[in-house]
Amino acid sequence: MRSTFNILFYVNRSKERKGLVPVLCRVTVSGTVAQFSCKLSVPLSDWDPKAGKLVGKGRQIPIINGILDGIRARVTVIYHELAFRGETRTAGKIKEVYFGKIGTGKTVLEALERHIEAIESRVGKDRASSTLNKYRVVHRHLSDFIQWKYHRKDIFLGELDEAFIRCYCNFLRDEVGVSQSSVWVYQMPLRTVVTSAFNEGVISKNPFTQFHVSPDVKERQFLTEKQLSKLMDFNSPRKKALNQVRDMFLFSCFTGLSFIDLKKLKSNDIVEINGSHWIIARRQKTGVHFQAKLLPISMAIIKKYGNMQPGKPLFDVGEYCTVNKRLKRVGILSGVSDNLTFHMGRHTFATLALSKGMSMESLKQVLGHTDLQTTQIYAKITSTRLEQDYSHLTKEY
Repeated sequence: MRSTFNILFYVNRSKERKGLVPVLCRVTVSGTVAQFSCKLSVPLSDWDPKAGKLVGKGRQIPIINGILDGIRARVTVIYHELAFRGETRTAGKIKEVYFGKIGTGKTVLEALERHIEAIESRVGKDRASSTLNKYRVVHRHLSDFIQWKYHRKDIFLGELDEAFIRCYCNFLRDEVGVSQSSVWVYQMPLRTVVTSAFNEGVISKNPFTQFHVSPDVKERQFLTEKQLSKLMDFNSPRKKALNQVRDMFLFSCFTGLSFIDLKKLKSNDIVEINGSHWIIARRQKTGVHFQAKLLPISMAIIKKYGNMQPGKPLFDVGEYCTVNKRLKRVGILSGVSDNLTFHMGRHTFATLALSKGMSMESLKQVLGHTDLQTTQIYAKITSTRLEQDYSHLTKEY
């Protein structure tokens, strides 16, 4: 027997107060009927019974009609979600799901909370505390968005569609006021949770399949060889802490290690291969193995500061904010840069390696990237390398 489904919005004229009437929603499914209040009061003079919405040019009319469209969309999603799960569909059951008395599966915030709990248990092992903080921020933004857009505390995963994601990204940019690159960062945890739900069969479709957000990648900043040489000559006789921060930064410049990978580096990660010393470890961010050869300057830094006790951190690095604060001071005093940050060391290594002829494939392995495209974004080819490449054309022509 074919199921019939209908949604009707109407007003209760008997409860008119000062020209305003309450709006109700009637759901009909295969002969079963349920109705509920939309918690809206509208001018009776603007109500169109046939269209089931307001007509006219008032400022509130598009807003109220938008809320009614949202209710219709939500009820429709619940109807189809029950069908997908093979559950009996009645108007009463749809009403219960709508008001949260029963559910059709996990909600967005519930799924995100479970993901956060999993990350929290892995912080210090294979996840960084910054990742946990990012997911918590996303949870807060999503909660605010759902309340702002749908006037609800949560939403079922099965209700998600591309319009939800697109509106969430617009909310981040227009209401929260974050940059486009931050929009890209804050939609990634939602993508992870939704994709996981789809792979586990919790939802029947993945709304992220055809959705893409541009990361708006900024140009990577790095030091030139001249700046790097100038930094190596810098010395602060009165403040040894500045010299140590400078050396930690140089270690990054000549190995490509990020701050978190440098901080968790141990003597066990250093091995000797064919008379040369190498770092062979796993990246904290991606879990990908990488290997970086220790050049003489890097070995000198290890001999100066390194703690060679097995299982202990090789360097006493300190906290990221403190290091960057001191590094900025180093940049100013040395005349290298007034905005020197630790992550510029990784970029510096990438551009330096490319300018000296290292292939993109080898650089990918050293940096521990999961794909070559990331390496191509990360490493900027310097004018020096371009001049070398053009020199071949000069010889021929």
